[in-house]
Amino acid sequence: MKRNRVVVLILVLCMMISLVGCANPIKLVTGLFGDEDKAASNLVESNDGTQQDDGLRNTVLYYKDDKGFLVPVMRKIPWTEGRGIAKAALRAMIDNPANRQDIAELGLSPVIPANTEIRGMSIHEGLCKVDFTSDFLNCFSKEEEEALVKAVVYTLTEFPTIDRVQFMVDGKIQNRLQYGTTIANAVTRKDINYVGKTPSDNKVVVYYEGTVNGLETYFVPVTKAIEKNDSSVNVLDALDALVEGPPKGLGLYSEIPEGTRVVSVDVNDSVACINLSEEILDIVDNQTAANSVAKSFGLTIKEQYPNVVGVKLFVDGKELKIGEEKKEDPIAIPTFANQY
Repeated sequence: MKRNRVVVLILVLCMMISLVGCANPIKLVTGLFGDEDKAASNLVESNDGTQQDDGLRNTVLYYKDDKGFLVPVMRKIPWTEGRGIAKAALRAMIDNPANRQDIAELGLSPVIPANTEIRGMSIHEGLCKVDFTSDFLNCFSKEEEEALVKAVVYTLTEFPTIDRVQFMVDGKIQNRLQYGTTIANAVTRKDINYVGKTPSDNKVVVYYEGTVNGLETYFVPVTKAIEKNDSSVNVLDALDALVEGPPKGLGLYSEIPEGTRVVSVDVNDSVACINLSEEILDIVDNQTAANSVAKSFGLTIKEQYPNVVGVKLFVDGKELKIGEEKKEDPIAIPTFANQY
């Protein structure tokens, strides 16, 4: 029996050599017998276009502003082996003096309770299991608790190999947290910064702006409920919700002039062409406001069309030349809502 196993292993080794050329076949064979966690961690470390020449990975983390909204911020996290990059992302969200200082300029704060540690993490077929110490439970309200869960889920699912998260505390799955947030099952992205008064099946994500002391600004994804007779929500619905502006009293704002209507939208060749009512003309000579408007349109459209990279604005079918330079090129949509 042992001889047969050796023969089979040699055959497999020969096949691998023929298939992979210069790759180290010993490492490949060892990989076949590695544990599940190690295999899963390799998936999370795969290069998805976010790695930089300086050995850092562009990673989106979710923090909280002084109004309680979760804000995505792209930060550069050092590449490490194993599941280190995902763990490092979460560690950068733990409430401690160093992390607070890092993002103080933006007026944001970490969401994971102080002294929390990550006991372990595994990723398999899109499911990330993350095990925290009991300090993770130290929230002071239901709103804080819900923001904590969403921030962890949205941060981890920024990695292309993760689409849902199973929370564990001290090695055990919890049915719910102290204030009733259910985490018995794996959690997926849903309803970030929901501003509807009641639950709704018809929702869109739009981008408004927040500000720190009237100086630093940042974009905030907001989930809005829309009134519709069917569930076929489309990009025009999202833009209609965007131009309505944020609900009063939330501390968010939009540079889109009041009364602006979306006449039509067409997405082609990675460029979104948006035909608007004449109210938009109020910002065409203000480069800062015009870029802000284009970005809010672009980020909102990217929620449904991720490959969109530019925006053109029109009035009555005529393209607007925006800002001091009056360029006709599409206004580029940055890859990330906020960079720091």
